Amino acid sequence: MADATVSYVQRRVGRASPSGSEAPSLSRFRRAAVVLGIAAAEFPDADLVYAGPMVAMGKLGYLLHHRGHTHTVVWALVSAVALWGITHWWWQRGLTGRERADASSALVSRVGARALFVLAVVGTLSHLLLDFTNSYGVHPFWPFDNRWFYGDAVFIVEPWLMVVAIPPLVWGPRRPLGRALLLMALAAILALCWFAGELSSGVALGVTVTAFIGMVLQRAVAPPARPLTGIAAWVVVTALFFQASGQARTRVTALVSDGSLRDVVLTPAAADPRCFAAMVVTATDREYRVSTATVAPWGSAMNAAGCAAARPGASRNTLGSLPGTSRTVPFAASPAVAWGETWAVPRAEFVALAATRCEFAAAMQFMRTPVWTLDARGTAEVADARFGIGGGGFAGLLVPANTMCTLTGKWLPPWVAPRADELVPAT
Repeated sequence: MADATVSYVQRRVGRASPSGSEAPSLSRFRRAAVVLGIAAAEFPDADLVYAGPMVAMGKLGYLLHHRGHTHTVVWALVSAVALWGITHWWWQRGLTGRERADASSALVSRVGARALFVLAVVGTLSHLLLDFTNSYGVHPFWPFDNRWFYGDAVFIVEPWLMVVAIPPLVWGPRRPLGRALLLMALAAILALCWFAGELSSGVALGVTVTAFIGMVLQRAVAPPARPLTGIAAWVVVTALFFQASGQARTRVTALVSDGSLRDVVLTPAAADPRCFAAMVVTATDREYRVSTATVAPWGSAMNAAGCAAARPGASRNTLGSLPGTSRTVPFAASPAVAWGETWAVPRAEFVALAATRCEFAAAMQFMRTPVWTLDARGTAEVADARFGIGGGGFAGLLVPANTMCTLTGKWLPPWVAPRADELVPAT
């Protein structure tokens, strides 16, 4: 976005300048745009500063406050104005008297101020939009709507997005060091595609070939068009994954037709929209269940068995160590959906844990696929199955069997529990 902003201002100033020469202040504007673009895109993650020890809630503080208030439209707009003001002040403060008197520089100041404001707003809002695309989710409409929203479409670190975004940046107006760092990042991404074990060799080859073709083609693209081609390619890749996600959800929903379906949590295979891992939450008056599945949204391209064979790690048991897990799934299978296993507990147990243990209830404000075990002393080891089971992960908590709430006086956000309906006693 910073490159696109600089390109826009360059075109406006170039058309207005009789000589077509670059305004003296444009170089400083370019630096301001790059710094603002990076700061705006990352600023919503400022919640990491207080989501840990500052709220004195341990792991629970991270779960409830990361992607919290700073990941809302209200915060995005307020922070965009603040970042724009600081950047504009720094940019103008560094101009010399001669630069201020230059007509072209004056035009840069007028056009650039508006362009920087747009960059700040787009930068902060784009962070929310990108976080929405995966299964972690955001709740952007606080304080008007405190529900979570999930895209369930894009892998958390999607290689395709990187290989279409980096080539336009490499050939953009930057110094050799910056270009070298971008090339190193691209090389690292391609190495991970081949050696991290997440991608099949065919998909890794496709990503690699696309990266090299992109580097060649972007060298021939006119400089003003490079940022736009990168943005367009990013949008196309994202739209493809969303289309695949919608089809995968349809495949699963068609098989769970007994009225028990509550949620379908989808995660695509890295760089491969032909295969998704699914966690399906179902509930009846008596039971709460989480089932796993492998889903092939486009049966003509790859069926579920092919997905499991291409990526064995995607079909590994994620619930098998939990008591109450069974390989018997109470839904029909299809060529597009291969069920894995189902974990089931009495719904009354879910309701009772939330009603009697405030830490468990607070964790439910984040956990979309909660699972747990109870030991002989009544201690609950609860986790969000999206991120693995067991207390060792970032979404795993130990909730002791006592009635004394440790969260009294703590800062608890108002997020609506993803499984709020299942926390209400059955009638």
